[in-house]
Amino acid sequence: MDISLINPPEKLRVWAGIPKAHAHGVYCFPPLGLMYIQAAIEKRSHYVAEIIDPVVDDLDYPEFEELLRKHPLDLVGISTYTHSLPDVQMTINLVRKINPNATIVLGGPHCAMFPEYAMALEGIDAIITGDGEDAFLDIVKRYDKGEDFSGILGLWWKDSTGTVVKNDPRPSTKDMTQYPWPDRRRTDYASYYLPGTKQPMVTTAITSRGCPHSCPFCLTYKKQYRIRSIDSILDEIEDCVSIGITEVHFIDDLFSPNSQWVLKFCDAVEKRGLKFNWGYKTTIAGTTREQLRRCGETGCTKIHFGVESANNEGLDAFGKHCDTDDVHRVFQWCREEGVRSVAYIMLAGPHERSMDEAIKNLDEMLKLDAEFAVFAVFSPYPGTESFEEGAKLGLFPADCWDRLMRDPLCGVEVPVCWTEHLSQAEILELLKIAHRKFYFRPRFIARQVMNLKTGAELKRLTQGALSLVKLELLKANSRTAPV
Repeated sequence: MDISLINPPEKLRVWAGIPKAHAHGVYCFPPLGLMYIQAAIEKRSHYVAEIIDPVVDDLDYPEFEELLRKHPLDLVGISTYTHSLPDVQMTINLVRKINPNATIVLGGPHCAMFPEYAMALEGIDAIITGDGEDAFLDIVKRYDKGEDFSGILGLWWKDSTGTVVKNDPRPSTKDMTQYPWPDRRRTDYASYYLPGTKQPMVTTAITSRGCPHSCPFCLTYKKQYRIRSIDSILDEIEDCVSIGITEVHFIDDLFSPNSQWVLKFCDAVEKRGLKFNWGYKTTIAGTTREQLRRCGETGCTKIHFGVESANNEGLDAFGKHCDTDDVHRVFQWCREEGVRSVAYIMLAGPHERSMDEAIKNLDEMLKLDAEFAVFAVFSPYPGTESFEEGAKLGLFPADCWDRLMRDPLCGVEVPVCWTEHLSQAEILELLKIAHRKFYFRPRFIARQVMNLKTGAELKRLTQGALSLVKLELLKANSRTAPV
């Protein structure tokens, strides 16, 4: 029995927020969701599962089809995000073309948040509506015995007549240590890369699932926030270090539930004598100077802050629970404690009513003197408060995302920016201005050159520079403008 876990290509993805031209070549994250499924299968049973990831080699569809033909494709799991639905449908179609009798199961955030639409996609057999580890292993065992999927918790599936059967939900596992962490030896782990890292071999990891916050613009599955034990996290890090990975970026929606947890994490790193570089994402609210100091002392080299806006109106609109004084204070602490800071900033939000106002806010952000900045265009995601408000204003049809979710290849336009005050062309220009103002500053360039210590850092800095050139050449168009 062949078990194939597929990360779809990123050729038709709706690139909302960060443009594809700017993203490709700057980062390529390992497919952690699939890696957790693979670990659950291989560490809990005698079965073997292979991950197929065309993204890491940037394969086009003919190349992807050639890759798929090397596998029998008996039982197939496909990672599914809402913005990747066109690529997901293309992947389903290719699998069916190669093996019409394949059993295709979808899992991931889209299936959890929009199960009715996910189950209606053409060519699939089942979807997993929550955590996938236990459910997919149950599927594997039933499939191998030739049995149907009745009674598998957390699964919607089609019976022999094509009727959709909705099994009972699977209760979320509160004890995250029950899920085996990924075995990176089972992937081409050396080929994945992240921006702004110092070590030649890096990876990503998670310490939790879900998010306790409810930002009005965010499309995050919030069913339950659960955090792993610190011992489990550090066991995984020790395994990474044993194979030469010496930098880890935690990509949780929120790494630190509170500053006390972070201090305990740092104490545990120190107690084990672990030597590795690390970084994480967090919010300004709740960050303390002691937290930053201890992080720096235990190898943390970079912290990503979801600032989103440089003025109080924007901070309030985005539900950040802080003000501009708090933001400046935290970035000052980072400089003083020697921890590199990354500011996540959203451009052209509803509160920015003209280009002049947007640029003024951008200039205020520059005063933070962050080490790096990630600029994203404000994008109204389906199912969020922001999308509902935009539909009421007539900025886009209220059913546009519904139509795309029902038929991902129908070509319907979905909103990728907020056009109440600025046109798509103006927003694209604002995105270019933001990158010029931040990354072309003599201060930024000098700081990067002075801090260069390894060939890996030089390579990633060069990749970042090339992405800026690609961004400058990007033009707005009807489907993906400005991204």
